[in-house]
Amino acid sequence: MSLLKVYEFSLLAVLCLIVLHAPLSVLIGHILPDYALLAKAWKEIVLSLLSLLAIVLITRKKAWPTVLTSPFVWLAVGFIMIHFLLAIVFWGDIRAIVAGLMIDLRFIIMFLLMYILILFNPDAIKRAMKIILVGGLVVVGFGLLQITVLPDNVLSFMGYSHSTVAPYTTIDRNPDFVRINSTLRGPNPLGALMVVYLGLLLAYLLALKKDLEHSRVWMVIASMASTVAVLFATYSRSAYLAAVAILVATPVLFGKVSKKVLGIGVAMLAIVVLAGLFISQTDWFSNVILHEDPESNVVAKSNEGHVTSLFDGLHRVGTQPFGAGIGSTGSASLYDKNTSNNTIIENTYLFIAHESGWLGLLVFLALFSTTVVTLWRHRAKSWLNVAVLTSGVGLALIGLLLPVWVDDTVSIIWWALAGMALASVSGIIGEGNAKRTRKQKTTRATELR
Repeated sequence: MSLLKVYEFSLLAVLCLIVLHAPLSVLIGHILPDYALLAKAWKEIVLSLLSLLAIVLITRKKAWPTVLTSPFVWLAVGFIMIHFLLAIVFWGDIRAIVAGLMIDLRFIIMFLLMYILILFNPDAIKRAMKIILVGGLVVVGFGLLQITVLPDNVLSFMGYSHSTVAPYTTIDRNPDFVRINSTLRGPNPLGALMVVYLGLLLAYLLALKKDLEHSRVWMVIASMASTVAVLFATYSRSAYLAAVAILVATPVLFGKVSKKVLGIGVAMLAIVVLAGLFISQTDWFSNVILHEDPESNVVAKSNEGHVTSLFDGLHRVGTQPFGAGIGSTGSASLYDKNTSNNTIIENTYLFIAHESGWLGLLVFLALFSTTVVTLWRHRAKSWLNVAVLTSGVGLALIGLLLPVWVDDTVSIIWWALAGMALASVSGIIGEGNAKRTRKQKTTRATELR
C-alpha cells in the first residue's frame, strides 16, 4: 500500500469514527479508567502522525511550491504557530497546555490534512462524502430512537454520568423538556451538527433534484425531516436560528427564488409569524425559547449565564491583548493545578481571543472569512461549496452564543468539508493528476451523488 493510500485511509478513519467519539471514549474510560485520557486523545494523536506523513508526501512529490501558494495554508499554519509561541511564552501546567493545543488546533489540522489529500487525490472526496453520509445516518438514527422508544438514561450503562458526559439534560431542570445528545457530548453540539447535515441535504436536493430519481428525492426529503426532528429535540435556540438562516440562504444562492417561490415564502413567513404569536403563550415557548419557566426553582438561569459569560469574556479579552495563555479556557483549564477556577467563555470568538490573543483571533477570522468568500465565488461550481458556505455561516451564528469550534465532532466534520471544498477549486498535485483539466476537476467535485 502506498503512503498516499495509508494517508487517505487513516484520515477517513478519523472522519468515520469521530461521530462515535463521545460514547467510545466514555465507555473506554468506564471500563479502563487508566486509559481514559488516551481514549479522549486518539484523534489528536492520529492527526499529529498524519501531519508528519503529509510533510513526507509533499516533499517526495516536490509539491511545496504549489501547497504554499494557498492563502488558506499560510493562515492555518500561522494560527498554529501563534498557539505554539504563546504556549511557550505563557508556560504553565503542561497538561493544561497540551489539552488547550489539542482543543484549539485539531480542526485546523484536519482542515489542512483534508485539503492536502484532495489536492493529491480528488477522487477521495467522494469516499469522504460517503463516510460523512454514514456518520449522519448513525447520529440522526440514534437521535430518532432517543426521541421515540429509548429511555432518557439509556446511555448510563456505558458510563455516562454527570462526572463524564450526562446521558441527557433538561431545560432548567424541567423533566418535561428533555434534551437529547445522540452520540455527541451534549444537545448544543448535536444541534450544531444537525445544522451541517441540513445544509448538505438541502444543497444536494436543490442542485440535483432534476437529475435524481423520485425515490431518491423522497429519500433526501425524509432525511431532511429526520434531521429537523433531531434538531428540534435538542432545544438548542442557536441551532434553530442557524437552521432558519440555511433554509433562507440556500435557495437564494442557487437562484431558486422565482416570483412563485417568493410568494410561497411570504405566505410561509406569515404562517410562521401567526404560529409564533400562538405558541408565544405556551409553556413550550416559555421554556425552550425564553428559558423562563415561572414554576422553576432553579436559581441560576441559563439566560443569565449567557449574559454573564459574554460580559466576562469581553472584559478579559479587552484587558488581555495577548490572551491568557493556551489551556486557560474551558475544559482544558481543569487540568491546571495552579488554579482552582475554570474559565467559561461561551462566545467562540472571545474563547479564541482568550486563548491566543487579539492576533490569534484576527488570523482565525481571516482564515474563516477567506474560506467563506472563496466558497461564495465558486458557489456555482458545486453544491458542496454552497452547503459548506451556508452551514459555515450557520455555525458562525451559533458561535456568538456557544464555543461551537470546541466540540471535536462538529469542528472536525465541518473543517474537513471546508478543506475538501477549497481543494476542489484549487490546483491538483500528484501522479497522473497533472493532466486533469480544471473542467474535469470541477465535474468530479460535482458528481457527489
